[in-house]
Amino acid sequence: MARRQVHLTREVFQGFAAVSGDAHPLHYDAAYAKSHGLRAPIAHGLLLVAITALGATPLSAQLHDSMVAMLGTQARFISPAYEGDRVDVSLTVLEIQPKSRNRCVAAFEVKVERGAELLASVQHQFMLRFSREEAAA
Repeated sequence: MARRQVHLTREVFQGFAAVSGDAHPLHYDAAYAKSHGLRAPIAHGLLLVAITALGATPLSAQLHDSMVAMLGTQARFISPAYEGDRVDVSLTVLEIQPKSRNRCVAAFEVKVERGAELLASVQHQFMLRFSREEAAA
């Protein structure tokens, strides 16, 4: 299992809002968030998906030459992540399905947690290519 920690700062929220165009006040206005029953601004759902990207994990360096295509992503959001939170992002390989002598589809689950609380679970599927030596092993 690969694991890393991400600090969800105001700057991270602002940068994601600038890139995505999602400027809903729930993501930056503390008074607005509190008026809606939240303790602070909350992370964009797609920001949480972005921090689960395979390329953002320690596994990426081992797989970047094998990547053929991203096939899909499914996300389930359980609880909000707040501005200022430090979240743990952990990746587990769920399944590897051989497709040919040198390709497979790999499924990964990436969890976003604050302490013991699960905030989001994201599954990614990728087509991976292996060299002839790896396929023969």
